[in-house]
Amino acid sequence: MFDLQHLFAPLKGANLEGLEIYVVGGAVRDSLLGLTPKDIDYVAVGTTPGTFLKLGFQQVGQDFPVFLHPKSHVEVALARTERKTRQGHTGFAVHADPSVTLEMDLLRRDFTINAIALSRTGDLIDPYGGQNDLKSRQLRHVSDAFTEDPLRVLRGIRFLGQLGEFKFHIAPETQSVMRSMSQSLRELSVERIIVELDKTLASSHPELGLQHINDLGITDALTSALRIVPDKFTCQSADARLAEWMILNQPTIECIEHHAKEFRLTNKRTAFLKAATRLTDLPFDDARQCLDVFGQLGWLRGNPPDADIDRLLSEFDQTHRLMVPIRRWLDIRERVRQVSVEKFSEQGLSGKALGDALYAERLSVLSTEISAPGTAPGL
Repeated sequence: MFDLQHLFAPLKGANLEGLEIYVVGGAVRDSLLGLTPKDIDYVAVGTTPGTFLKLGFQQVGQDFPVFLHPKSHVEVALARTERKTRQGHTGFAVHADPSVTLEMDLLRRDFTINAIALSRTGDLIDPYGGQNDLKSRQLRHVSDAFTEDPLRVLRGIRFLGQLGEFKFHIAPETQSVMRSMSQSLRELSVERIIVELDKTLASSHPELGLQHINDLGITDALTSALRIVPDKFTCQSADARLAEWMILNQPTIECIEHHAKEFRLTNKRTAFLKAATRLTDLPFDDARQCLDVFGQLGWLRGNPPDADIDRLLSEFDQTHRLMVPIRRWLDIRERVRQVSVEKFSEQGLSGKALGDALYAERLSVLSTEISAPGTAPGL
């Protein structure tokens, strides 16, 4: 069940004999589920910062008792308690000294399945029933301290997606607590929210987490325009899945712009979402409208189209929500882009006359490519 050598190997290279150090959190949980842990977290009990500094560890920050291993650079945290001092995810005063027990440290963790520790001799410390909750496949909060950090609501949604193959559910009492925290999510920075949503979208079964957004009453605090969640996601990347989720809710371009501003999305991500939205309902029956959309997407500029956006559009095409396959649009785009300004400049055209001639030629090529692919003249 536990590969102790693997779990504790990152601690080698430093003389930690006599120190009480445990693996905690997700690595223990995943091992018990038969998964290979990706990240390993360590907690040291009954010691001081000075001990680690003498061993060559480097302290991370002054207010948080975390130390980097001198060789592997893994983090080892001192057992700690926390006290809420202000709103948000980071508004805590941390207390860490040799008197803080492992049980005290575990008491302030989010869910019981993450509040299990493993000693270097293979002993499990599970004071809050995490193993039973793993067996019953439920997320249950450890203590009332859960309510002090609104980010934990989003973490719960993420865990449901990441552990989707095991079909976890939220314990009724924890659902009630999460609902009571819905307004406190507004305390979180947009950066924290989008990071958690992206992690959920990148998980194996994001729909199993996101489907609880409405149930928990947190839709308005997060994404009021995304009330409908796909039954199952087709795409694989977080970006393409976000488009899949958004377009299911039939957004306007103004809605996407608002979402992009509110969550500070990158320009590239915003451009992709707009492109997917504009192309979703774009038919072949109006060549002028198609050409105008090409212009809105920036496809007619001198610079080559963004290859990353093209890749995401090709991935999104797997949803079959586009009226015309993306490969067809990209082929037509390349033919239209071959209509050059130079051709008309050589004819002595400039200003509005040049723009009108360029537009008319592109419209002619696009119309021909729609009706008879590959037959546009003069290219």
